[in-house]
Amino acid sequence: MTFTRRPKSSSAELAFAVVLTGLNLRPLFGSLPPLLSDIRADLGLSAAAAGLLTTGPLLCLGALAQLGPRIARRYPVERLLVVAALVTAFGTALRGLGGIAPLYLGTLIAGAAIALSQVVVPALVRARAPSRAGVLTGAYSMSLVAGATVATFTAIPLSNWFGGWEPVLAIWAVPALAAAVVWLPLAVRAHDPVPAPVGAPLWRSPMAWSIAVFMGLQSMAFFSIITWLPEILESHGFSEGSAGFLTGLTQLVQIAPAFAIPVLAARRPTQTHLLAVIVGTSLAGLLGVLLAPDAALLWMVFLGIGQGGALGLGLILPVLRGRDAGQVAGMTAMAMGVGYLIASTGPALVGAVRDASGGWTWPIIVLLVMTALQVPAAWRAVGGWGWGQKASA
Repeated sequence: MTFTRRPKSSSAELAFAVVLTGLNLRPLFGSLPPLLSDIRADLGLSAAAAGLLTTGPLLCLGALAQLGPRIARRYPVERLLVVAALVTAFGTALRGLGGIAPLYLGTLIAGAAIALSQVVVPALVRARAPSRAGVLTGAYSMSLVAGATVATFTAIPLSNWFGGWEPVLAIWAVPALAAAVVWLPLAVRAHDPVPAPVGAPLWRSPMAWSIAVFMGLQSMAFFSIITWLPEILESHGFSEGSAGFLTGLTQLVQIAPAFAIPVLAARRPTQTHLLAVIVGTSLAGLLGVLLAPDAALLWMVFLGIGQGGALGLGLILPVLRGRDAGQVAGMTAMAMGVGYLIASTGPALVGAVRDASGGWTWPIIVLLVMTALQVPAAWRAVGGWGWGQKASA
């Protein structure tokens, strides 16, 4: 399949659109945790039920990920992203109506649209700008973190300003609408789909499975921590505002490694040392929260470095290991599908352990195990024991 030549101005336009899309894929998650204690109190939700507010969208990410390549084979991805941005805006706005049903339904609708967006962007980058795949993936990864960071930092101040949590959850429909507007001219000019293989070959690939399980474990840890970190900090005596600030800080720190790790990874044949640094700093941060919570400011920095780096590594690995844009799309779909199904169990699991144990020590131990398992999961994908890029087939 041939691709239409694009005007030179489209490079900057594509980069801006990709970044804006990334900014809209995490406020759904980042805006919730600082307000979770208020939401639980207002709606009478248990910790396990509250965890489902993160689990539901993750299930959408996992279940719908395989649709991305199928749709990308038939329609230009740019047009798909316009529709997905509009649906994201609708679902996000629905959460602001108040009550249990709109909250859960809006979260699921927005999660479904986010799933389709997230799985096709890496393939679009590889197909439309292969020479800048590392930089664009880094920018995309950084924007994912930035969106969650802004949503987390502003949740409490906006709640105080609006006088409730409902408008804070709904306001993130506005940037989603902006993303649709930015993608619209690209969608009008787009004519070529991205060839994305679907089916058995990738399911038989050990490399693809390594990437998928790593994506699942890093996402499980990320979404579990982002969901429960404010309540963990509040249990150690931090105020709601301070806990929200510290949670936002760890996401702010993630921005730099989320951008840097894909760029560094793209310049190396193997990424084993990067994996060791990423997992090691995350473990240090979690152990610090468990053993010395008074130094939480320091541990937020460690967590931010580790989690931002893990996200960046997970996003770049399909781009590095796939032989062409089509295989990148298929490998990304598998990583998102399997990965987010694994990740979906995390927030509710941690909430259930909290309900069962009555404290946060055992939930943090569960988070430590999730993080440590990322090393054996990613070992093949990062080139451990000499496995290289040609092992992707």
